This record gives sequence, structure tokens and C-alpha cells, in this order.
Amino acid sequence: MRNLKQMVMLVMVMLLAHAGWTQKTTADYQYAFDGQVKWMILHESGTLLASTGEALAGIRPNSTEVSFKMERLKRVKEEHLEFVPNTPYVIIKPRGMFMHTVVIDVVKGKIVFDSKAEDWQNGVTSRYFLYPEMMFVVNGAHKEGTGKYTSGVGMYDLKTGKMVKIYERKPTNPMTGEPDILGGNIIIPGLKNVECYDINSGAIKWTAEIKNATNIVTNEASKEVYAFRSKGDNTVVYKVNSDSGSVLWPEGNKIKGVISRIEFTEHGLAIVTNILSGGSKLASKLKGSGTSKVYLLDLNSGADLWDKSPKTKGIINHFYVEDDGIIFGVSDGGINKIAFDGKPRWKKPLKTGPGIQIMATVPKGLLYISETDTDIIDMSTGESVFGKAIKYKRSAAVASTYDSTRDRFLITCKDGVYEVDGNNGEYNLIANDISFEGKEDPTGIEVRKGGILLTSDQNLEMLDFGGGANWDVYHRAPGKSAFGAILMGALTAASMTMGSAHSARAGYMKGAGVPAYHSAVQREEDAADAYAAIADASFQEMMKRFKATKATANSSFILTKVDGGVALVKVDKDSGSTMSEVVIEDKNPMYEVDDIAGFLYFKDKGNNISAYDLNK
Repeated sequence: MRNLKQMVMLVMVMLLAHAGWTQKTTADYQYAFDGQVKWMILHESGTLLASTGEALAGIRPNSTEVSFKMERLKRVKEEHLEFVPNTPYVIIKPRGMFMHTVVIDVVKGKIVFDSKAEDWQNGVTSRYFLYPEMMFVVNGAHKEGTGKYTSGVGMYDLKTGKMVKIYERKPTNPMTGEPDILGGNIIIPGLKNVECYDINSGAIKWTAEIKNATNIVTNEASKEVYAFRSKGDNTVVYKVNSDSGSVLWPEGNKIKGVISRIEFTEHGLAIVTNILSGGSKLASKLKGSGTSKVYLLDLNSGADLWDKSPKTKGIINHFYVEDDGIIFGVSDGGINKIAFDGKPRWKKPLKTGPGIQIMATVPKGLLYISETDTDIIDMSTGESVFGKAIKYKRSAAVASTYDSTRDRFLITCKDGVYEVDGNNGEYNLIANDISFEGKEDPTGIEVRKGGILLTSDQNLEMLDFGGGANWDVYHRAPGKSAFGAILMGALTAASMTMGSAHSARAGYMKGAGVPAYHSAVQREEDAADAYAAIADASFQEMMKRFKATKATANSSFILTKVDGGVALVKVDKDSGSTMSEVVIEDKNPMYEVDDIAGFLYFKDKGNNISAYDLNK
């Protein structure tokens, strides 16, 4: 329990907060539609997508009018949408027997690919998004001006919406997997072979005799080309000469499992595969149970350089290449490091708790955080740097941050809040009375100017730097609803990262080591920096949005239940005071929250969408 002084302070803060906040009852913007709003979802770019019966509509923050309407897409359902993470693109997936495929840029409000408008007969039979080139590759039969159909693969530049080229192929040799770009060439896997085309002319440069390849992965720096073919629950790997197309590993290297990770190193091709329990059964794949294998293939022969793959006893979810070997963490617990000659770098694998959430380099070694323990380990020996790990009650939610001013790590778990000295490893439980209301546990921890902020969906609590309680705020949950699930899905989608197999192929991946420890804000800024390199208006807008996370980092948005409806409350992170509030007199409203721009979108009883600006 907090002492009397703390309680008085809390009451004063809340009274001052109430005196200063503004309760909004009138929308800042209203958007009217002829048809009924069936659903709406927020895209990570800040564009609100809504199906209105008359069109697929888009609304940008601070827009006085609807940003765009696409009448041709008025019957699109939510399940037909496929978001391409970290891009402004949304793919409208084919439905049933119809292979009509559309890609829209939700920032520009334009259709950048339409298989029907582009005269692809009955749509396209397969399609792939190539990152970082922002190309869209489709397979099918394309109608020429005279009415003749040409079978082949079409490539479109999504930044311009224009076709780059059609690479003609026989109907009996369609594209069978994901292609890749190497310099001025595109390499396409087919039913009968793998072919390399000049991107600009469309001429075939070479043909490799590899059938049914499922994807191509290239290394720009070393000019290496690899083809992968799934064979049941296993994989066959081929290496191809990038100049001639000759197959350097004619028989292919047969490896167990399905590939989950590929890294180029100077010592060989590092591959992680997953062997799932129950084989190819869908339930097993969704559960993710099984084990992983690690291979290092000789760049010349393709032979596995390791006589014995290191034991993993679970699925690998952390995998990093360093100058002296490969280090990996297993989702069920355990970390190991293997030299490039296949010999263990440590005397024995390090035992950890399950659910390793973070593995990151810090000045003293490798920091890991699992559901039950945390430690900093020596990268050379695999032993605790300070001879002891922090043990705590199993916690599904473990959050951490770095306090640079005091050179310490802060970790919140079921026990409370721990501090770990960055120099000597000493740790202390500085707060053990974290009792969030609504049966919540802290899911976030942040160092503010005035203390340590703990957060969850409905709670905020500020501690002083010694762990003492300053103030806390709680707003009861609005209750679960169908739309609530949609909202959470939208926010989750906005935090996804690009999962393309060849997204990191630029540069010779000798291994940069474990990524530096950094906050979620830093990751947002890293993403924005990546956007800055793309000369396209939509990506520039996304860069501005991600940069804006810094400007909105001082407030938190909480959805809460009130008499007769729900409310969205904007809370100041440094004082706990309510800055603004929007009350919706609807117990089961359809709404979306943009917590970066600070907007609440709400469908009213008519055919309107109202927008409330919580920054005013």
C-alpha cells in the first residue's frame, strides 16, 4: 500500500488533470458515404481503409475530405486484404476461382496493379513482391494489342505502377516459386528449369537445368545464385553460376526440414531448417512445435561442413553470425555458439528459461531475457559474466529498457522491477508491489525524465528512479467485442517487419553480430531511415509518420468503458493527467485508433465516419 503522502499526491494530480482536460463531443471531421460502412481498418501508413458499400475508401489524417474512393473494389472483404509490411501497398487477394489480383498504394490512393486492367487472362496464377526493389512479379497469360495471349512473367514497378517487362515463357514451363533480382537480371524458377532474363530487354541470358524450384536467393556482392526446391518436408539446395547458368551443385544438397533462415558468410552458406512435429500437418505448423537444424554448406561443393549438426531441442528463434562463429537461441530455452568448423565454442550449451524474448549485445557481453531468467553471458565462454542470473516467476510479459544516465538495465516481470548494473552485473529488486488493476501485468517499461514508467493496456504507473511509487492511472477495459479484435489486429499489423527471404541480401553478409540493444522508438527511427533511401512520395510520407512517433511519445491512449458507451482517453506519460477524452455513446461501436497521429475514427449510426483529433 502506498503511504498517505503518496495518496494525497495522486489525488492532487488527478484533480489537476481533470481541471485541464478537454472532453470532445463534436467530431473534428466527418465523412459521408452513400452506402453503409461495413468495416474499417487502419493501415500502418496512417490511412484509414473503409468498405462503404459504394467503394473502398481511404482517409488520411487531418483530411477534410475522403482521400480516395475506389468504386471497383466496393465488395472487398477484410479477409481479401493482404498487407505488405513496411510499405504503402495492400494486395487484394483473389477470391475463389477468380484470380483477379489488385495492388493499391494507400498513401497515393492509386491502383498500382490490376490484373484485369492489365489484360492478364483470368487473372494471374501466382504473384510475388520483391523487396527492396518494390517490384511485383506475376505469372499468367498476357493479352497483346492484337488479341493474342503471351504466356510469361510480368514485372511491375509499384512505385510508378508501370510494367517493366514481360518475360516470355512456354505455357508448359510456368513460374513455380519466388524469383530474385541480381544486378540487371531477374532469375525465375520454373516447372522445367531456372532461367535468367535481362530485365530491360527481356532476353534469356542462360538456363539452369533445375526443375520445380520453389525460390531463388541471390547475393549481390559475391554474385552467388542459389535455387531451393521443396521435396516433401525437406529441401534441396542448388548453386548456379551467375554468368553461365551452369549448375555448380548438380545433385543438389538434400537437407532435412523446411528452410526458415539463410545467411551468407565467408565460411559457407548458413541455413536453418525447421523439422515440425507431425510433418506437414497444418495443425503442427500452426503450433510451431518441433526442432531446428543448422547447416553450413561449403561454397564450392555444397557439402555440409559440419559432421554433426548442433543439438537445438526446439525451434530456433534467434540466429546471428559473428566473426568467430554462429550463435543461436531456442524458443523453448537454451543458447549455443558454434565455430565455423562445427566445433562448439562453449563447453556446453547455456541453459535458459523458455521464451527467449531478447538476445542483444551489450558492452559486457550478450544479454538475454527469457520468461524466467535474465543474464549477461561471456561471448567466448558462454558463462555468466558476473556468475549469476536473475531468476523470477515465469512471466508471459517481460519488458526491458536501458537507463543510459545510470548505466543500468531495467526489467519488469511478475516479481516486480529489477535493475541490473551495466558494469558489475549486480541486480536489485527495486519494486515488488506492482499491482495493476484489471488483472493486468506491465507489458512496457520506459525511462522518463521524472522516473520509470510502467504500462499495460489499461494501466500506467510512474516509479521514481529508486522504485518508489509516484502515481498510477487505471481505466477499466471496454470489454471484448468483434471490433475490438479487429483493432488489436490492426495495431499488431502496424508493428510487423518485412519477412521477405531476400530482404537482407544487399552486401556480403559476413555477419554484423547481434543487433545492438535499443528501444522500440529507435527501431521506428531505423525504419524511417530505410524509407528515406526510397525515392517515392508514399515512402516519404511513411518516413514522416514513423519520425512522428518521437513527437507522440509523450502520451498514451487508453480505451475505456464509461456509462452508456466507451471512451478514448489521452494520458500524459509524465504526469498521469488526462489530456483529452472522446466519449462515444455506443456500447459496441465500430472504431479505429491512430495512436501515432492521435486520431479516433468512429462509425456513427448513419453512413458517416467521424474523426476526432485528440491533439487539440
